[in-house]
Amino acid sequence: MTLIYDKAFRRLSGADGLPDGDFEKCTFLECDFTGADFSDADFADCAFERCRLVMSKFEQAGMRDVLFSGCEVRGVDFGLCRKFGFSTAFRRCHLSFCSFHELKMPKTVFEGCELIECFFSECDLTRADFSACDLERTLFERCKLEKADFRTAFRYAIDPAANRMRGARFSREGLEGLLAQYGLEIE
Repeated sequence: MTLIYDKAFRRLSGADGLPDGDFEKCTFLECDFTGADFSDADFADCAFERCRLVMSKFEQAGMRDVLFSGCEVRGVDFGLCRKFGFSTAFRRCHLSFCSFHELKMPKTVFEGCELIECFFSECDLTRADFSACDLERTLFERCKLEKADFRTAFRYAIDPAANRMRGARFSREGLEGLLAQYGLEIE
């Protein structure tokens, strides 16, 4: 594949305006990639800013040091990306119905994001940062959440018995989200 290096792509609609290839140090600004197919592409040191990625496909796509900032990401299965070297960060994004399956994501930053009905299964989220994140109906199943930071996250329900959580950080106000599965009345 052709290497596209240090390019900025603005206000594209769909992937039709993108050349086929691998992207390094590229920026995608205010693009609408609804239904776009990025399967087998490589993204390294790239940024998606204020983009719309709805039902976009990333099957066997490589993502190394990719930043999503202010993006709407809906129905994306990141678990289909190449596992080796997977590294992303999300800042002020709206993610809904996204899946993260069997990904190693230590120290991943989800800052100020809405993660609505997302699914994390068998992920390594050691030291992940969920600062100011809304985790409504997001499911964590058999994940490694050791030393992850949930202190300012809210609307989560995490089952400590179904995840490895030693050293994870929570605020006192958020403890209800760890006990929800027990049906307790907390006042």
